Amino acid sequence: MKELFGQPYSESDPYWVVKGYFDRMYDDGYFIEAVGYIVKRWGVSTDGAYCNFPDENSPFDEEHFEGVEFSYGYPPKDEDTIVVSEAVCSKFIRLACEKYLQRHPEDTEKVKELLDKLSF
Repeated sequence: MKELFGQPYSESDPYWVVKGYFDRMYDDGYFIEAVGYIVKRWGVSTDGAYCNFPDENSPFDEEHFEGVEFSYGYPPKDEDTIVVSEAVCSKFIRLACEKYLQRHPEDTEKVKELLDKLSF
């Protein structure tokens, strides 16, 4: 598996699910696409890695939360789901992009354009 943060994830790290999410998107070849959606506050998922934003218009209570929800695993268990603030999400987007650019400097302009759109 190609990774940005790397395994093994320590369950003592409260953000291991967020790191696992970005690693999975990178390994599946969706990293740039995923970051593009997240900066627009759109959730994006693949089997085993999920990112969701709240939907206050949803009839489902589980979609009413504050922040950004990340889940890891298929299907994800409650303990493999975390809701982080938008500030924490932004921090991890920037960190993941730094790690991505170390491996793909040819995408510097694409990543810069995405990060310029990050408003949280």
